Formats: sequence, structure tokens, C-alpha cells
Amino acid sequence: MDSQYTGNGTTSDGIASGINSYPSGVPGDTEEPLMVHLLELRNRLAIVLIWLCIGIIIAFPFSAKGMLLIWKEFISSDLYMTAYSPLEWTFARLKLCLVFALATSIPLLFYQLYKFAGKGLYSHEKRFFLKIIPASFLLFILGASIGYFIVLPIMFKYILFFSGDMATAQLSVQDTLSAVTTILAGFGIVFQLPLLVVFAVKMGLIQYQTLKKQRLLVYSIIMAFSLFLSPDPTFIAQILVAFLLGILFEFSLLLIRIF
Repeated sequence: MDSQYTGNGTTSDGIASGINSYPSGVPGDTEEPLMVHLLELRNRLAIVLIWLCIGIIIAFPFSAKGMLLIWKEFISSDLYMTAYSPLEWTFARLKLCLVFALATSIPLLFYQLYKFAGKGLYSHEKRFFLKIIPASFLLFILGASIGYFIVLPIMFKYILFFSGDMATAQLSVQDTLSAVTTILAGFGIVFQLPLLVVFAVKMGLIQYQTLKKQRLLVYSIIMAFSLFLSPDPTFIAQILVAFLLGILFEFSLLLIRIF
């Protein structure tokens, strides 16, 4: 006798048919094969990557003016930009464009994650995800602003040129702009920490009480991470990063209680 499909993912003789599915706890949601989820995740991440590239292309025509503005803002106008390779100027512009692209792509990443997991979310979880998207953009701008108005002036005006009377500085365009973009992008990404912590707790990946009890471990990880984030050889930027991460972590715990 031929087997017949029973409608619940198996045939009449009890053999799995490979067809969707068992209902999950969320109304209207059904389980699907792992490969289907992986393909969908790949496609959604590809959208984010494409948008990142588009953001770089959009920002590139304005990057030269942006580099001149940064040079005049943080570096003495008496110093000339120095390029040690033919493509150094172009690579420096691309790195600056990356900061703009990240600012617009990170919220899109959260949105694509929301679309990917949307079918398996309850209504209150969907509302939480929709709150994350604009908050992510604002936090990136806030972090980049702190890097621009606080950290970079300390690095360039008060530290790197402190020995200006002893030696003549010749700064590479790419190395200088790399330091700038690392600080701007790094602080923007670091300020996503509250959203990531709240997301992990809301999704059940970690418990709120565990975070409270493991504060010492969290602060140790923060210190280790901050050492690799900033290119500042004086460690002042690293100390600022660690201090801000500590504040953001405590702010994350407060957000969990609110949401």
C-alpha cells in the first residue's frame, strides 16, 4: 500500500516526509528545515552587505571634503597630508565612507534580523524589535559623536602633537584617517551594547540575574576588549572606552528592568 501524507509532517506509515511541519508556540508559525532558515538568513545578510556597499558609494564623492574637514579640525593646518603610496588617498577616503555606511547599515541589520525571526516572535517581542531599529541608529550617532568631540581631540591636539617642538611631524594620510575611522566606527559599534544585552535577555540567551552576579567577569571582558579597540598608544582612549562600556553595561541592566 502506498504511503499517504497525513498533514502533520509524516506519512501514514510514520516516515517523515520532509515537508513542513510542527507548529511552534507562536500562533501561525510552523517549523521549517534548517537549510531553509540558513538560506533566508544568508539572503537577509546579503541585503545588509549590499546596502553597506551602496552607502560607501553614496558617501565617496563627499569623502574628500570630509577628510579636509577632519584634518583642519584635529591637525595643525601647517602640516601637509603625506601619501606614501599611489592608492593611499583613495583607501583613506573609503575608510571614512565606511563610517557613514555603518551608521545606516546597523539599523538595517536589526530590521533584517526582525524579519528573519518575526514569524516566531510574540506581539510584545515584535514591538521590542521595532523599538531597537531607531534606537540603534541614534546610539551609533551618539557613540561616534563622543569619539569625534571628546576622544579624537585628546588624541591629536593634546597627545600626538605634544612633542611638536622636538620633532617635525609627517603624518600619513591613511594612518591618520585609519585612527579617526577606528575611533568613530568603534565608538558607534560599542554603543550598540545596551541593545545587544537587552536583546540577549529578551530572547532567553542569558538571564538577567546571571549578568548581575557576573559583573566582575563582564568588567574584565570590557577591559580586555577596550585594549584592542583603540589605536591610541597612550591608553587614554582605551580607558575612556572601558569607562563608557561600564556605563553602557549598567544602562543595559536598567533598560532590561524597564522593558
